[in-house]
Amino acid sequence: MKIFFRIPLKVAVSSVAATVILYGVIIGGPLSRAFTASTFGSLIQITVPILIFITILGFIYSFFIKGNQKFIFLLFHFICIISLGIYVSIALRDFAP
Repeated sequence: MKIFFRIPLKVAVSSVAATVILYGVIIGGPLSRAFTASTFGSLIQITVPILIFITILGFIYSFFIKGNQKFIFLLFHFICIISLGIYVSIALRDFAP
């Protein structure tokens, strides 16, 4: 595990892959027939904090990448952070007082 976190490119790539998988779970999960409102709430409670942590971790590690790939990973993580913020604000707008 020490070696994994010492190489920023591996952390950024893993973060991108995990972000795409979690977005697929959030979007694709409710499309199944056996999905109810309570399971959707549980899904959001579990995946959104993990998604926030993984995306921010990948964004921070993207600053330490050397070479031309740095800009690509920074841009992708920034887009993920913005889209996550939009998704959460739309999904949670009914819970505001």
